[in-house]
Amino acid sequence: MTTISYEVYKILEEELGKEKADKVVKVLEESLLKIEEKAKEQKPILKAEVKEELLKELVTKEEFYGELKVLRLELERKIDGVEADLSRRMDGIEARIDKIELLLKVLIALVVLGITLLNPAFVDIIKLTFGLR
Repeated sequence: MTTISYEVYKILEEELGKEKADKVVKVLEESLLKIEEKAKEQKPILKAEVKEELLKELVTKEEFYGELKVLRLELERKIDGVEADLSRRMDGIEARIDKIELLLKVLIALVVLGITLLNPAFVDIIKLTFGLR
């Protein structure tokens, strides 16, 4: 129950007199009581309205997980694309390495052949073998 403060009562009593101040305070207290009761009656209605408005504004659990699922699928699709691109590039790099490896073997063989052919001892062996002088 709401009551009028002592200070307010004293002011009313000084201005209106004791009898009129008592009547005014009684009317004010009854009015405040009715206002409180009305507010208590409105509380569940206001609570329901606020809840309804919040539900409109907030994301539900289902919406959140649905959006999360969409984002996950999109991310997986992008990852798959990156993996395919990397795999394609790696295949190209492996092919280049195979070519370079083959060229390196040929060059080594040519160097060995060149060193052998230009070696004076090898030239002497060929001359003796074929009877050349």
